[in-house]
Amino acid sequence: MYLFETMKLEKGQISRLIYHEDRIQRSSKMLNIPFDQSKWDDLIQTIQHQYNQGIYRLKVMLEENGELEYVVAPLSSKSQFTATIVPEHNGSSHLTKINKTSNRNHVTYRLDTDLALIYDKNGKILEFDIGNIMIKENGNYYTPQYNEDFLLGCMRQYLIDHGKLKEKNYYIDDFINKVKGNEIEVFLLNSLREVADVTIYL
Repeated sequence: MYLFETMKLEKGQISRLIYHEDRIQRSSKMLNIPFDQSKWDDLIQTIQHQYNQGIYRLKVMLEENGELEYVVAPLSSKSQFTATIVPEHNGSSHLTKINKTSNRNHVTYRLDTDLALIYDKNGKILEFDIGNIMIKENGNYYTPQYNEDFLLGCMRQYLIDHGKLKEKNYYIDDFINKVKGNEIEVFLLNSLREVADVTIYL
């Protein structure tokens, strides 16, 4: 198992870098994985210098022994997604649910849509399999309240910190009714896509 951060790298700049750094540091402490700040800083500087033109998908991995690896790949321009609503898997590990690790079984589903929108046993809407959810209702933007029940995304936190996103829970029956009635708009939040439109398939 390893920790990882997937980031948008554009013209040598990494979007929301401090948020990704804070998250991987928190997770390393929680999972007792050594994190060397100087190695992180050196790696980031090397990547920024090497990829100072173009837009890329950057994945940095922190191995259990503390070593850092990375992969850089082209970033596609996809900005619209489809999603199916699914229940969370039973018996998902709490630590893997709230940390970004290579163990992704808890958010793995076989679907005909691009994304899975996951809800818990109480019907609370949690997250997409590749990012957080944002819901527009009556001109305001909302995301579920965090209760150590999903992964805290960097884009989500950035929008909250800048006063553009509020926390509010939605539950499955009411959510479906509002989708059917076109009362809400649904978006995917993650650091690669930032904000992307999502069509819910019911």
